[in-house]
Formats: sequence, structure tokens, C-alpha cells
Amino acid sequence: MELEIFTQFRLVFGIILVILALFLILSLLPKGRDSIVTFFSVLAISITHLVIGTALLVVENAFLEDFTLDGDSLTLYMFIGIVVLAILNPIVYKLRNKTRRRSTYSYK
Repeated sequence: MELEIFTQFRLVFGIILVILALFLILSLLPKGRDSIVTFFSVLAISITHLVIGTALLVVENAFLEDFTLDGDSLTLYMFIGIVVLAILNPIVYKLRNKTRRRSTYSYK
């Protein structure tokens, strides 16, 4: 008896990966004065998408157990990518957009 593979959540994992990859690209750009992307927004997106991805993986595993289906290895790799990007995005943003101290001299 061959088990069916459950792939219905693959699209959602892919969308989460694309959003996190987009924020990684935006984190690599230097921050301007009128920047929409802030550290708080990068951190909030990373945390919420990591929580959503984790909850989705738990729900998928419940489906797999209840309906005796086989898991999808690509979905697992996508979840690992979500974890890596969710951790990497705030770190990259902080490293790329360090506040540089300006030394000011008073010539009085």
C-alpha cells in the first residue's frame, strides 16, 4: 500500500519564503532617512512568519497522522529556509544599518 503525499501547504510555505526573502533584500539596502523598512518591521515580520510557519507545520503533521498520509520533504526544506531567513533578517538589518557615530568638533 502506497501512501499519498500531502502537499496542500506548499504554496503557503512558498509565499512565506518569498516575503522573508524580500525583506532580506530590503535589509541589505542601506537605510535612508525616509525608509519604510525599520528594524521593528523586519523583526515583526520575521517573528510572525516564523510563528505562522511553525503552526502550519504542526497542523500539517496533525493532518498526516489523522489521515495516514506521507509527509512532503520539500515542505520540510521550505520550513528550514523560513527558520534560517527569520533568524538572518534581523541580524543582517542590524549589521548593515549600524548607526555610525559622528565625531563633532567644536571650533570655538
